[in-house]
Amino acid sequence: MNILFIGDIVARAGREVLHQHLKSVQEEFDIECTIANCENAAAGFGVTPKIAKELLSWGVDVLTSGNHIWDKKEILPYLDSQPRILRPSNYPSVNPGHGSVVINTPRGDAVAVINIQGLSFMPPIDDPFRAVDRELAQISDGAR
Repeated sequence: MNILFIGDIVARAGREVLHQHLKSVQEEFDIECTIANCENAAAGFGVTPKIAKELLSWGVDVLTSGNHIWDKKEILPYLDSQPRILRPSNYPSVNPGHGSVVINTPRGDAVAVINIQGLSFMPPIDDPFRAVDRELAQISDGAR
């Protein structure tokens, strides 16, 4: 399975490059699942629902994030309603959104994506290893 992971999409320039090249890269490399980090997609800090919808409409399957996911307050309600945009799983569960998702590729494979934030030089949050264990326990056996 070919998975494309795109690091930080930063501001309008990053979104424009993604929009211009994503389809051709997906076709050239027979990509079955595209994951991109969106936490800096809105002017370099955070993401808005409008931008997240745009990225998903271009062919990104799952949007990951980090500590900047909280920078644009309008994204908070959207995190609960859109399972394909992930907040770090190791933030407290009272925060909006999901830390993992299972998607199905066009070929019918189930792919699990877990979003975790590291601890180095970051605000204190839950142990990433414990968070991964919690997420893995909830993922169906058929997911990769």
